[in-house]
Amino acid sequence: MNTHAIDEAIDKYVNERMESGKKRAEERFIAYAYTRFGGEELHQFLKKVGGLSRYYIDFFRVMQNPFKGPELAWFLSLVTMGIYGIVMMLDDSSRDMGIITLTGSFINIWTLVKALLKKWCRLGVLIAIYREIIEIAEHESLA
Repeated sequence: MNTHAIDEAIDKYVNERMESGKKRAEERFIAYAYTRFGGEELHQFLKKVGGLSRYYIDFFRVMQNPFKGPELAWFLSLVTMGIYGIVMMLDDSSRDMGIITLTGSFINIWTLVKALLKKWCRLGVLIAIYREIIEIAEHESLA
């Protein structure tokens, strides 16, 4: 059994869950599992779905941390630009350019915060969906 079929089933569940809701996605996932796999192969499939879903949850938890992605570099560059803007404001000849630079840094930091909040929300939803997949796989493997 290859991981392509497992990834396909998980992706179908996630997409269906976001579009049609939990009940419909669960029904389609179970139907896919039973039509594609049977007997002992079904038990192995459900076990691997649970394992791969746990892996994805761990991966998404790492991605939620803003200190593990490009957001940290973006934030540090904005802080550097803000400090440079303050230094420029101390000089009378470049005060206007310093104000513009500092203002731009504040605006981009706000944009970064909004992007981080969207990312956290999206990844939080995905983690919840993958937990549902684990519950479904465990429930079906016991049945």
